[in-house]
Amino acid sequence: MQNVEFRLAAHREILVAVLSALARHDELWSEINRLLEEVEIVQDHEEDPGIVPSEAFARQNALTAEITSILEDATARAQAASEV
Repeated sequence: MQNVEFRLAAHREILVAVLSALARHDELWSEINRLLEEVEIVQDHEEDPGIVPSEAFARQNALTAEITSILEDATARAQAASEV
């Protein structure tokens, strides 16, 4: 299991690096964000999962959180690189 976690962490790091390079180009970054917004993302207020969220809702919520986190990390890295 630990091996899978390391591999996922490595893939995430590569993805953030690539996205941070693309984030320095406004037109490309806007397009990437537009495409990712088309991914069916459930907002917290759109569905009441009840006491125990369904597996589908929980999976989609986790996916949304990770996409948001990756985009935030890429944006922060791009801004830091432009300040240097």
